[in-house]
Amino acid sequence: MPPKYSPYLPLILLLLLGSIWGTGYSIARFAMINGVNPLGYSFWQSLGPAILITALVWIKRLPLPFSFAHCRYYLICGLTGIALPNTNMYFAAPHLPAGILAVVVNTVPLMAYLMALMAGLERFNVMRLASVAVALCGLMLLLIPKSSLPAPDMIPWVLTALLTPLCFAFCSVYITRFRPPNSNSFSLAAGTLIFSSALLAPLIVWTHSFYSFHIPVTLPDAVVLLEIVLSSIGYLLFFQLLKIAGPVYYSFVDTVVAITGLAWGYIIFAEKLNIWTGAAVTLILLSLLMISKQQLNKVK
Repeated sequence: MPPKYSPYLPLILLLLLGSIWGTGYSIARFAMINGVNPLGYSFWQSLGPAILITALVWIKRLPLPFSFAHCRYYLICGLTGIALPNTNMYFAAPHLPAGILAVVVNTVPLMAYLMALMAGLERFNVMRLASVAVALCGLMLLLIPKSSLPAPDMIPWVLTALLTPLCFAFCSVYITRFRPPNSNSFSLAAGTLIFSSALLAPLIVWTHSFYSFHIPVTLPDAVVLLEIVLSSIGYLLFFQLLKIAGPVYYSFVDTVVAITGLAWGYIIFAEKLNIWTGAAVTLILLSLLMISKQQLNKVK
């Protein structure tokens, strides 16, 4: 008999996961402007959770297969779901307000819909396409008006940051089509994190970007360690939310992350929105709510 959960538990997990992931943008910005190399930070945010999640897999005595099909899955997901998008985001972090970065990165559902449509995994839907158009209008309000962003030199970094949700969207479509059968999410996450760490390791050595911790621990060290712990907790909450509420309920997490990312940017860096950025953020959040609602209606 399956365990009974409180009806409020999915909402609690959703808000908790969104809040934790929403802190990541401010924490990354703080680390970057305090001397942590983006590549070194990205490596630790891959290796740290890889160690913790793999340890959990061993403790739970779950299989961690390394067949050709699994390794191919780990490699592609590790590259497009962790190594490339995270590193790109961390390079953009010191150049953009944390709240704006959170909103831009969490346009994943919109890009995922377009990719799934092209891959034949989704059907054409006027309302979902309209949500993409609304998000594009929001992005245009960020990029076109000269007084929108705090500085004109931020525009290339907004465009650069869009590579991150593009990678996440590709990874989500790939997972949908090519997830190995009879596999559990914890082991897949561990394998993906191991491979993403392996992909970043040669780049770290080649560019001399390894970030070394200090004794006693400095403030940047503590920030890096804090994000490792939060990322690992986020993975666990992510899997539990999917188990309890399913992927449709989870689709709302991007909206929560974008909102909490804005809130943390205000709390930590006193970031404020002007008329243009406020309108842009409102349109993007509206588009995320529209596409989440369509996803919810899809299964009713």
